Amino acid sequence: MRYDTEHKQRTHERVVHKAANAIRQHGPDKIGIAGLMSKLGLTHGGFYAHFNSKDDLVAEAIAHMFEDRLEAFRKCMAGVEPAEGLASYIDIYLSTRHRDRRDQGCPVASLASDIARMPLVARTRFELGMQRLTDALADILEALGKPQSKKLSASIIAEMVGAMAIARSIPNAERSEWILDAARASIKERIGLAAD
Repeated sequence: MRYDTEHKQRTHERVVHKAANAIRQHGPDKIGIAGLMSKLGLTHGGFYAHFNSKDDLVAEAIAHMFEDRLEAFRKCMAGVEPAEGLASYIDIYLSTRHRDRRDQGCPVASLASDIARMPLVARTRFELGMQRLTDALADILEALGKPQSKKLSASIIAEMVGAMAIARSIPNAERSEWILDAARASIKERIGLAAD
């Protein structure tokens, strides 16, 4: 049976979305093509109608993850003052829900320890996604009148990612929550936003 172009595109997007969630949850080395396709009700052979290799899928999934996170950032900023939107973004990023939903969260916090060992195509997509996220945050910081907004943006992202990675690593829920709270308060104080 032959499918139209729209069907193929929808299927392609479903595979990328499912792969993105699996990669965030388990890491790129833990996903298998056959298992991934089976979960979508598709055949292993059908994979090659969409991608040349697993590396191509992983790279596209990384781009999808960053686009998803940029969309979440834009939603926080939509229709509100920059300070309010940024405070909301920080709260959402450094939340218990984000910590516990690794499969839907930030690709930087999920993949930072894996990315250096990935193929160049995946690392390039990761770098581009990081640049776009850093630039988006820098634009908001600049609108707030913060000097050296690009450096500050990179520093804030590093602190949020580090706090999230550590909070996810600690089995003690109270201690994990404390790390998220401390990072939220520290970042907001540093950039002059009202603390919780």
